[in-house]
Formats: sequence, structure tokens, C-alpha cells
Amino acid sequence: GAEFVTESLAEYSALVVLKHRYGDAKMRRFLRYELDKYLAGRGSEQKGEQPLLRADGAAYVHYQKGALALYALQDAIGEAAMDDALSAFVARWRFKGPPYATSRDLVAELRRVTPPEHQGLIEDFIETITLFDDRAVSAQARKRDDGGYDVDLVVLAKKIRADGGGNEREAPMDAQVDIGVLDAKGDYLFLEKRRVRSGENRFTVKVDGVPVRAGIDPLAKLIDRDATDNVVAVELP
Repeated sequence: GAEFVTESLAEYSALVVLKHRYGDAKMRRFLRYELDKYLAGRGSEQKGEQPLLRADGAAYVHYQKGALALYALQDAIGEAAMDDALSAFVARWRFKGPPYATSRDLVAELRRVTPPEHQGLIEDFIETITLFDDRAVSAQARKRDDGGYDVDLVVLAKKIRADGGGNEREAPMDAQVDIGVLDAKGDYLFLEKRRVRSGENRFTVKVDGVPVRAGIDPLAKLIDRDATDNVVAVELP
């Protein structure tokens, strides 16, 4: 897990710099780049993929997946909590001789600051090979008397666990995931987390502008096998 401690943290730091420069709502471009490279890397794996906890030299794991995993975790628990974990890890281990820190020491700090309702994310992102298959099915808008719109959104959600050989099984999903509604310029009229479970999920959100697109995990923060179907066009009245 050495590369998780070194390279994943470096990639995560780069994404946080971009978030502070451009804002969370503009991160899709950078997150999709990392996601596409990770999916391409695992698709051409010859020896067997390792989870982040045991990252053993495969760049697509410790660079691309590492960046996505840590960014998604800080998005769930808050940047202050993540900074708490990382600063404590550095304070304990910097300039130390052997035995050196391992990935388990880093995970221990992450678990310390992660609330009980989000502990499963560490298992999903770091300790196992977990993929998501989220898809927007339909979005219909109803105009309100005040000029705004109510958007009825239907999405499908699935979580998949894989082993190093690519064998997959479905696992129950119960997580807080971004639900978003965008206008014609691509700006977010609505972007908040909602509880999503395996299968079909329905949401109704209120927006003030004219909704054009809507969906689940629109910024591609999760490791989704196909992030192109996360958003659909909104049917206007």
C-alpha cells in the first residue's frame, strides 16, 4: 500500500487545489479524466487489480482511483475532517525511521474522522474494489405558480463488488449521492445529496430557473462504470 500513502495523497491534493480554484460544481471535467483513465487501466490489467489498501505499483490504481476515492470521501465527510486525518497522519509519521507508515495507518486516521453513517465508504473506496452503476431514467418538470419548477427525477442505482480477476457481484447500496439539476448554461440550479438505495429511486426537487438536464452524481464523484448516462434531458411542460 505504499503508493496509496504517497501518490494517492499527491493526486488528491491536486484535485483539492482545482476545487478551490474553480469550485466544486466545475470539477466534473477533472473527475471524469481520472475516472476514464482508471476504467481504461483496469480494463487492460493483466495480473489482477488490487484495492487501494494494497496498491502495488499499478498507476491507474494509486493515481486515478486514489484521487477519486479520497476526493469522494472528503466530499462526504467534509474537507475539514479530511484535513484533520491527514495532518494527524503527517504529524505522527514524518521524519520517522523504520518501521514506516503503511496504508493501514492512513486508513486508521480516516476511520477516526469518518462518521458512522459514512464508514462504509472506506470499505467501498479503499479496502475493496467497488464500482457503481448509476443511471438517470427520466426527468419531468412542472411549472409552479411562482414561476419556478418542480422536477420529478427517476434514477436507478447499483453497487458492484469485484475481485482482482474481474468477477463481480452486486452489493446492497445505501449512500448519500449528489442529485443535480442544470440550466441551459450548464450551471447548477440544484445540487444536493440525497439518500440513494439499490434499484429505482424517485426525487422531487424545486428550482427557480428553467431546468434543462437532471440526474444522479452529475459531477462523476463516484467510480461509475458509465458516467455518460447519469444525466438526462428534462421534459418541460
